[in-house]
Amino acid sequence: MASFKIALLLGVIAFVNACSQAPGTTTTTVTTTVTTVSADDASEAGILSSHERSLIRKTWDQAKKDGDVAPQVLFRFVKAHPEYQKMFSKFANVPQAELLTNGNFLAQAYTILAGLNVVIQSLFSQELMANQLNALGGAHQPRGATPVMFEQFGGILEEVLAEELGSGFTAEARQAWKNGLAALVAGISKNLKKAEDLADPQTKLTPHQIQDVQRSWENVRNGRNALISSIFVKLFKETPRIQKHFAKFGSVAVDSLPGNAEYEKQVALVADRLDTIISAMDDKLQLLGNINYMRYTHIERGIQRGTWEDFGRLLLESLAASGVSSDDVDSWKGVLAVFVNGVSPRN
Repeated sequence: MASFKIALLLGVIAFVNACSQAPGTTTTTVTTTVTTVSADDASEAGILSSHERSLIRKTWDQAKKDGDVAPQVLFRFVKAHPEYQKMFSKFANVPQAELLTNGNFLAQAYTILAGLNVVIQSLFSQELMANQLNALGGAHQPRGATPVMFEQFGGILEEVLAEELGSGFTAEARQAWKNGLAALVAGISKNLKKAEDLADPQTKLTPHQIQDVQRSWENVRNGRNALISSIFVKLFKETPRIQKHFAKFGSVAVDSLPGNAEYEKQVALVADRLDTIISAMDDKLQLLGNINYMRYTHIERGIQRGTWEDFGRLLLESLAASGVSSDDVDSWKGVLAVFVNGVSPRN
């Protein structure tokens, strides 16, 4: 199952990559992602048997002999879905009536043919296909690729194969292709990430995480001073030496801190700083600037990484106790990990 999922995924991915290639090129590219799939992954319905894989390879070997197959598949695809033609910058504005004689269009069509041919001939190399799937995924979403689009492309591919092979495209062979294309769509659905789940390469945060944190913070921000104060009290009780970093109330008994003027000033300062950082999280430059500011203003105080980690842990506990959902708490964990790594790197 994994081998076929990967094989068709690689081949049809070539179709997406073709959108951005230079005129006349026939290079199939592979985009890396962080998706991990094992070689024995076979969880979807419609697992392909060895016989089905043989049928797919046999019918493909017959069909590819006709050089018109690839242009016809791509032509019918953009004809049925004109909006997708805009994804191909090199022939986005070419009239459909002229596509089959357009050099850029033909180059992209044969790129797809080459990609499909390579992966279908590798159907039985399960380990190799699993490794390739681990190199695909989320990076295709920004190009506009969706599971529905791949499903539509697969349907047109099946139609062209049936017309090309005639009686050679038996009911058994058609079912093998249907099973394989269903596996393709299942694989695409798992490996294409939504835009909100793609991490920024610099901040390492996803829009989804930022939205969760900002939304949940808005629900507790009016009580942020009390929230921070409760964290400080717990932190100082757990590790008394941390309180010594604050000279103006370092010697005050922990239980006497609430109401102490200097302590309350520090609480308000931390609460407002946190509020500022969270409010500006969707501005990458400002977020990175805030993290760097926190890092360099605390270096001289000698605050260790463990202190930041403990503060983050207590903040997560307090948020959960305040009614923040588990999904939002997970987003907070990711955000706090980025924050701690920025303020106090491990090395």
